[in-house]
Amino acid sequence: MSAPIPAKSFQNASPASLLDALPGMSQDGQDHLKALMHYKGSPTWEGIKAVPPGSFLEDLVELFRRQTDIPLELPLMAALSHVSGFLNASGVQFELGGRLNAPRLWTVVLAPSGSGKSFASSTVSRWLADQDGNSAVPHLQNASSAARFVANIKDTPRGLWLRDEFGQFLSQVQNLQHMEEMKDILLRAYSGDAIERRTKEVQIEILDHALTILGITVEDTFERQIGADSLVDGFAQRFNYLRAELDPDRSMADFPIYFEDQVSPAFQVPFQRMRKAWLSLTSRNDLPGATFDFDPESLHFFKDSFRALFNEANIPGSFFRRAMFSVFSYAVLFHVIAGKMGTNVGQDSVSLSVRMVALHLDHARGLLDGYGLSQLEKTIRKAETLRDKRNAQGTKLKPRDLISNIREIKTAAQAQSILCFL
Repeated sequence: MSAPIPAKSFQNASPASLLDALPGMSQDGQDHLKALMHYKGSPTWEGIKAVPPGSFLEDLVELFRRQTDIPLELPLMAALSHVSGFLNASGVQFELGGRLNAPRLWTVVLAPSGSGKSFASSTVSRWLADQDGNSAVPHLQNASSAARFVANIKDTPRGLWLRDEFGQFLSQVQNLQHMEEMKDILLRAYSGDAIERRTKEVQIEILDHALTILGITVEDTFERQIGADSLVDGFAQRFNYLRAELDPDRSMADFPIYFEDQVSPAFQVPFQRMRKAWLSLTSRNDLPGATFDFDPESLHFFKDSFRALFNEANIPGSFFRRAMFSVFSYAVLFHVIAGKMGTNVGQDSVSLSVRMVALHLDHARGLLDGYGLSQLEKTIRKAETLRDKRNAQGTKLKPRDLISNIREIKTAAQAQSILCFL
């Protein structure tokens, strides 16, 4: 086993600002950053708007809202990940552009310490069990080495991987030399390519796999573990993000014991309705091996909605493809969660999925604010003003002009990177 790279000790790493990270950022990373900068979002967005009305998901989230102070993003994403994992295990796919894809989700939920992260995920797992109380979704076991990880995927190639302290894991994958193989395995899992591991002792090739990943971590710790460059220009950009913040209208003092009176009608009526709908979903005989598609109206709606999200901005292709993949995975989930039969996904399910991806984009922008996104945007605005002034004078803006006139820009590398954003 190779020794860790001393220069990138993740325990002591502090995130570089986005401005500092720009000179070494790849084109794909710059495109990712540009897309999030162009996205303005909705200040009134609420996650419940992405929940199919009258569904078991609505009942599940509402039980958490009424009887706990736990941020609702935690049970919402735990439930969605379970549905995705169940569909993965059932061999469900969707067809898009002549290619078949599994409706897998890769999500990181960031929450304050002590906000009920483990309680929420374990409660959702228990509520979404099968008729006998056993897990209805195959779970991939955690592993500390690439060899064990591949063996675990061979045992559970389709399902859900739920991992706590995910920020530490991401930091290890991106910064420790002996974790490079783990990173390659995950990239193959993301793209759907064959997962291989060949040594003198063992030869493993996994062709048929579909894993949904839900990583849960503490936000303050995450920002110390994952630098700005890694977040927008590394493996971490493959994930959607949700920030689970405490609700000021649901005080901890009002919920000393969660779900205290479980025999009351206030709990039992929505709980039993949720369980009945979930068991009905898991017992459907039309889901195993099903291939979903999207009607033309749904595809037109998606394209129009996505352009509107970015205010007609020129969205970089790499970012568009990743977000598009999430939209259609979510659309299949919402179609099934709403109890709709058949494999043709309609506009209403795509509409909910666009809202869900909009929520991810809102939260990604908010997360990047902690890395200096707002300051970077201000710096770019100053550079644009200086560029317009130079254009009016008939001269071209040069890197030395940025260094001389904008105090935040201190190096030629930073100045050259800023010019690429103008």
